[in-house]
Amino acid sequence: WITGLLLAASLAGADVKYDGAKVHYESYGKGQEAVVFIHGWTCDLTFWRGQAPLYEKRRALLIDLPGHGQSEAPKVDYTMERFARAIDAVMRDAGVTKGVLVGHSMGGPVVLAYLRLFPAKTSGLVLVDALLQAATSPEGEAKAKAQMEPFLAGFEKPDYKETMAKMITSMYSAKTTPAMRTEITAKMTATPQPVVVGAMRGMFAMPGVGKDEKYDVPVLVIMNATPARPGYEERLRATFPKLRGYESWEGMGHFLMMEDPARFNTAVAKFLDQR
Repeated sequence: WITGLLLAASLAGADVKYDGAKVHYESYGKGQEAVVFIHGWTCDLTFWRGQAPLYEKRRALLIDLPGHGQSEAPKVDYTMERFARAIDAVMRDAGVTKGVLVGHSMGGPVVLAYLRLFPAKTSGLVLVDALLQAATSPEGEAKAKAQMEPFLAGFEKPDYKETMAKMITSMYSAKTTPAMRTEITAKMTATPQPVVVGAMRGMFAMPGVGKDEKYDVPVLVIMNATPARPGYEERLRATFPKLRGYESWEGMGHFLMMEDPARFNTAVAKFLDQR
């Protein structure tokens, strides 16, 4: 099974240039509308391997965001908009005109950035343990930035990999197997430091969701139940009137699509079929 999966991935692999740098992706199936899988901060497209039953049966794209995985890491600002425009470059290269974007963790802000830039090309969103920040006042933004600075500065130090490893470990649960822990930590800490820092800063610098910001696309949300996020579902329902489901999974870690792929795939397949 694993050998077959690796062979399929190698056959599906492709590259496109965005802003002069290579962006790697995998393409499955045929058609102009696809399910587009977007990984989180310092991850890569292999974090979706448990979703093979989804992407091998549909028109689908798996993308290594700029600076991640097999994509090149130029010296640029790793903003959420840059990631979103790279996704658009991949979609155009693959002949895809519309997509349901599945975003894990930082992938949530990335797919929101894509929706803001290309609403006509977005046919749905799946937010996977992704937090979309609410807009606040300039004073509130300045205060939040000052509070976050010591945290962000930790990734700029020589021992940044130790800082990363500690944070990543806090994302695990009893369902994150030892093999998963080893793989996840190794891949995330292998990301070049400028990308580690730039993507984190880019995520926090992204404008929050305004009170009057609304989008007419179907949305599915799957969250880890811990920590609790009071008011988050209500806020998302105000932004996305077509929110089809908000699932809060108990006893799961941050990488819930890896920890329980069967449950995750069933939920996403149902959303894709019914939206």
